[in-house]
Amino acid sequence: MSHAFVELPEWINQNTVEEAYRLCKMAQEGRRQSLANAGMRAARARDARLLKALEGGAEVLHRMSERQLGGTFNVGGLRVQSTEFQLWRNAYERADEGVADGHYEWIYGAAALLAGLA
Repeated sequence: MSHAFVELPEWINQNTVEEAYRLCKMAQEGRRQSLANAGMRAARARDARLLKALEGGAEVLHRMSERQLGGTFNVGGLRVQSTEFQLWRNAYERADEGVADGHYEWIYGAAALLAGLA
C-alpha cells in the first residue's frame, strides 16, 4: 500500500491525537458510550470535519510509527504498516464510503473529539 502524506491542519498533531485517544480510552473503560455515539453519528453523516480528522489522525500515527519503528514491519516476508495507522485508515475509508462501521466506533469517537464534534 503506497502512502502519500497529507497536509495536516494545525489542530491535528501528535498531542491532540494522543489526548483524543486518552479521553476515548477513559470513556470506554468507564462504559460511557457518548463519545463513540457522537463519532458514529458523524461517520453516518459523512461529516467533512470527521473525515478530515480521521485522515489527519491516520497521518499523525503513520509519522509517529515511522519515527519510532521505521514505519513498516516485516511480517512473513511482507512489509506492513503499523496497526493503529491501518485502523484509522480503514475507519476513514469506511466512513468516506458512507458506512459507519461499529468496529471503529472508538476511533470515530476520537476523531469526533479532534474535530470538535463531541
